Amino acid sequence: MDGLKNHFDVIVIGSGPGGEGASIKLAKVGKSVAVVESHSMVGGGCTHLGTIPSKTLIHEISQYSEQKKSRLFGRALQQVKVTCDDLMAAVQDVVAQQVREREGFYARNAIEVIEGHARFIDAHTVEVVDEAGNPHQLTAGHFVIATGSHPYRPDDVDFANARVVDSDTILQMRELPGTLTVYGAGVIGCEYASAFKGLGMKVNLVNTRERLLEYLDEEISNALSYHMRDEQG
Repeated sequence: MDGLKNHFDVIVIGSGPGGEGASIKLAKVGKSVAVVESHSMVGGGCTHLGTIPSKTLIHEISQYSEQKKSRLFGRALQQVKVTCDDLMAAVQDVVAQQVREREGFYARNAIEVIEGHARFIDAHTVEVVDEAGNPHQLTAGHFVIATGSHPYRPDDVDFANARVVDSDTILQMRELPGTLTVYGAGVIGCEYASAFKGLGMKVNLVNTRERLLEYLDEEISNALSYHMRDEQG
């Protein structure tokens, strides 16, 4: 962090959608802005763990599943075995493209991007510790905290077990299972259950509520349940 500017009008902690949007808007009205990001690349959980990689994974599986149903390509694809490495390579291609675009946003708006973990020293000072453990103090008139969210991990579930994953670590799998049980039938659970069924897995979706996606109209929810059961065969 040698030669780093020490004071900014605003310091934004987190480079996900919230932090990115706030920092660019502030820079465009003439504020000096720094973004602190703990990850080695910008984008936050949305780019590296959540929306973009998960939707890419789901899209790739959906395309594969649809092609298998094709009268033209289906027979050939029956002989093709999709591996976890194949899927994750496709995901990482999209993530890398997103990172490059976001780096360009910051560069064009003269926003300083600082890698490290930030903690407050006082109301106008944060200490940022980089990967090597070196601390650096930064000051600002204002701060935006946009540190995002993470999956809920109940204490009675052994997430140290390699066969137990959450909606973030599912993107770090090294092999595709033959059977998958998804506990929680919200939007993310339903998405992953449908996607992995498209790879030919046996999928169990555990719903703790009366019906799927209760915020939807009951007729839509019931139709979704019917089609998911029908796909499972």
